[in-house]
Amino acid sequence: MQIAVNAACLRQDMPADTGRVATEIILAMCRQQPAHRFTFFFDGEIPAGLTFPANVTNVILPLKGNKAWHLYWWLEWQLPRAMKVFRPDLVLGLDGTLPLRSKIPASLLIRDLSFLRDAGLQPSLQQRNLKKNTARYLAKAQRIAVLSETGKAELLRYAPAVKDKTIRLDTGVSPLYQPLEWEQREAVKKEFSSGAEYFLVTGSMHPRNNIIPLLKAFSALKRRQRSNIKLVLAGSLTPAGADIATALQSYKFRQDVVCVERPDEAALARLTAAAYALVYPSRFEGLALPIYAAQRCLVPVIALDSVAAREAGGDTVLYADPASLDDLSEKMSLLYKDEQLRSRLLAKVPPIKPFSSWEHAAAQLWKHLTA
Repeated sequence: MQIAVNAACLRQDMPADTGRVATEIILAMCRQQPAHRFTFFFDGEIPAGLTFPANVTNVILPLKGNKAWHLYWWLEWQLPRAMKVFRPDLVLGLDGTLPLRSKIPASLLIRDLSFLRDAGLQPSLQQRNLKKNTARYLAKAQRIAVLSETGKAELLRYAPAVKDKTIRLDTGVSPLYQPLEWEQREAVKKEFSSGAEYFLVTGSMHPRNNIIPLLKAFSALKRRQRSNIKLVLAGSLTPAGADIATALQSYKFRQDVVCVERPDEAALARLTAAAYALVYPSRFEGLALPIYAAQRCLVPVIALDSVAAREAGGDTVLYADPASLDDLSEKMSLLYKDEQLRSRLLAKVPPIKPFSSWEHAAAQLWKHLTA
């Protein structure tokens, strides 16, 4: 079988920003199916360090520009024309989009539907296009896969008719996420936070991740506790987050905020395992992957209350009211000064135990695509 893959989204699939989930799943599926051929179509330069199995052919179709019609032209004309050369039996969209003009049977991997609330990581132009065309993509797709029960419920609220062709894939977390011994934790803190304890936030510097409210809550904590604890922000700086970066320059406690831009998986795993606690401030993401990673590392979690956070954390997480900065600051202070609370949270059993990789999800996806 010949499978065409719209792999454009893999260019921005970073561990701290999107969990690298699409990359892990599609590459695992390629490895598991050596008798089949996969052609990956990119809209620009392939990320350095991304390696592919022998049954993968990469094709770069550069975007002509960043305007709406450029994106339309790439998806509906450049991509179908290039796919014809390979005569694929199936096309798989990893970013929730499909070429509607194509007659090739198509399937979708839906990673995130937050763009429906204008809270996606995509540029605003791309979010508008997704909102406009998602119903058509879903209708065209023969098979659909999602990454969580939260994502599935959101999808079915939006498009109830796709229920019978939708599957939820099992969650995976890299085996790199493991608890660290005391000496290892101290080494990570020395490397990233001058030896101080720190709260970790994993995700892009983007408004949807509520970084500004988090900074205000952290300010309140610093004024209340007068400690040397730091805040580590691990993720990419996005164009939408430019105002956040500007605000950080004049932030009163900027010396206590550490930005680690675009960490690789190994660095992110070490940062997670050495953290005093993970703070998960995103409210509309479908898969709360940083919570699963923190649980693997035996690191407690404070989260703004959301469906995805509840799915991942259950009663192992300390939840804060999304409408109250004071509550988030109180929860951070409470966890920081109450070691018994920290121990009680870590002693609880999470509701979901993720697999140690995305291999199982890849096998599920292949079975679903070929059913």
